[in-house]
Amino acid sequence: MDSYRFYLGARAYTAVCWSTIVTINLVFMVEVARLDPLQMVLVGTVLEASVFLFEIPTGVVADAVSRKLSVVIGHALIGLGFLVIVLFPSFAMILVSQVIWGVGWTFVSGAYPAWLTEEIGVDRAARAFLRGSQLAHGAALLGIGLCIALAQVSLALPIVVGSVGYLVLAGAMIAFMRETNFRPVADSERETWQVMARTVRSSVVQVRLQPVLVLMLLITIVVGMFSEGIDRLFTPYLIESFAFPSLGTLKSVTWWGIIAAVSSVGGLAATTLARRYADLDDHAGLTRVLAGCLLAISVSVLLLANVGGFALVLGLFWLTNALRSAYDPLMTGWLNRLLPAESRATLFSMYGQADAVGQTFGGPVVGVIAKYVSIAFALGVSAISLLPSLPLYLKIFHRVNDKAQAIR
Repeated sequence: MDSYRFYLGARAYTAVCWSTIVTINLVFMVEVARLDPLQMVLVGTVLEASVFLFEIPTGVVADAVSRKLSVVIGHALIGLGFLVIVLFPSFAMILVSQVIWGVGWTFVSGAYPAWLTEEIGVDRAARAFLRGSQLAHGAALLGIGLCIALAQVSLALPIVVGSVGYLVLAGAMIAFMRETNFRPVADSERETWQVMARTVRSSVVQVRLQPVLVLMLLITIVVGMFSEGIDRLFTPYLIESFAFPSLGTLKSVTWWGIIAAVSSVGGLAATTLARRYADLDDHAGLTRVLAGCLLAISVSVLLLANVGGFALVLGLFWLTNALRSAYDPLMTGWLNRLLPAESRATLFSMYGQADAVGQTFGGPVVGVIAKYVSIAFALGVSAISLLPSLPLYLKIFHRVNDKAQAIR
């Protein structure tokens, strides 16, 4: 099959499988596996640590053996990892499942775009990535609907169907995925721990030469510390704190489909507006916008944790997600302008690792607070943890503003 068409079809199909699983998997962990708030956060911590540790070792398979093989293994492991959650719904086995699917993700993350670029070229691949993202947004809504239909029967069923879907895709990739242009990477050029260490040292030197990049790295860690709280604790907070309004003959689990669908549409709208109206060349203005987004997110989550009323809490959650959806591409686009071209990929990876470090260390803290104090208080702590980013953005604003005035 033509690699361009195969990739687009696979992206849409994967989006259906993914949204079928993740719309309900956290609910399954709370209601069936009976995980408490601390355990919910530790599940995310183990996932982040697995991705962090296995990114390099799994990359060797893609570089030395086959991009296609790496992608096939990755999708199979992702499906297997989620299937373990249903087959063995205990805290210990769910931790194991996170390691399995986290490792699977590392097999896919770098190899998939590398495979497509080698098969169809840089320009056509860029178009495929954009088109694939658009298709995935629409397909995700289909997956959400499928999830809620299946969840009327059993909370486990959507996870089983989505997981099996990943395993089927892995088999289809063996049969239909072409690999005609792969050439093994030489040992001297392959990404290893030694090569990574040298690259990181070089990147650190480049970052230290630009104070703005150092400040943005610190902001990324702060945002990572915040995100694990809202991502892992909102589900148990809603379940434990509110009675879900009746939807007639439909089960209350239908609400999770509504929540996911509105979040997806709101996120897409916010991203579209951000990309259309934000000026990435106006560094001072963009600093104000990014700082404003984080301040609004902090206030929104703080209100979410302290107000009563199911509808109001959902509205604040959707607002938070929309603001986060706007913030991420703006931050990425701004970084893309500031980072030196010769080391842009490595530096982006460094910022990704900074986010993972923030999540790994911040998650257990709010998890302990959620278990021994309350989930609402833990969400409030997460919201307040974003505030140190504001003085950091103020420093960036003064630096870029002074630089702009000097140029004039």
